[in-house]
Amino acid sequence: MNHMNHMPAVDPDEELPKVEKLIFDLAWKFTKTYPIDFQEARREAYYAFVRACYDYNPSRGTKFSSWVYTWVWCHLKTLITKRTVEPLVFIEVKDEIFGEAAPDRSPTLDMIGDLSEDAKEIIKLLLETPGELLGSACTPKQLLHKVKNYLVGKGRPKAEVDKAHKEIVQKFREAWA
Repeated sequence: MNHMNHMPAVDPDEELPKVEKLIFDLAWKFTKTYPIDFQEARREAYYAFVRACYDYNPSRGTKFSSWVYTWVWCHLKTLITKRTVEPLVFIEVKDEIFGEAAPDRSPTLDMIGDLSEDAKEIIKLLLETPGELLGSACTPKQLLHKVKNYLVGKGRPKAEVDKAHKEIVQKFREAWA
């Protein structure tokens, strides 16, 4: 159903002043945590606010501000998640512009190459998450939990999945020590 074909449950013009700081703060937090421009994050946050106005149902007992928070957070998180599965575009950055580069904390092929097949499968599922796993998982911890449950549901012994997870954690700790 297209939400924009019916009247909003609450008047966006009336409610915006009450939640504008919340919307702004969420957009700002996402720009500090994820690779997204503030103007884009803010624009997407306002879009999610309008969608929340159309979908809000006060009879559910949820405060409007909580409803908006959930809509905005999940919309921004979904936007970021979708971008992680798209191909990366590399650009050349001159070191003299930014000074000395920060130490690289991304996984290297050498690191991943040393992992067991189970651990490699977990990393592959985290990087190329199938739609059936995304669902409502919004945090990395929830996504990891879903990936582990997915593998167990596909017949992998839980002990092997847990061992592979521990192997990944140990490998990253060693690499970043």
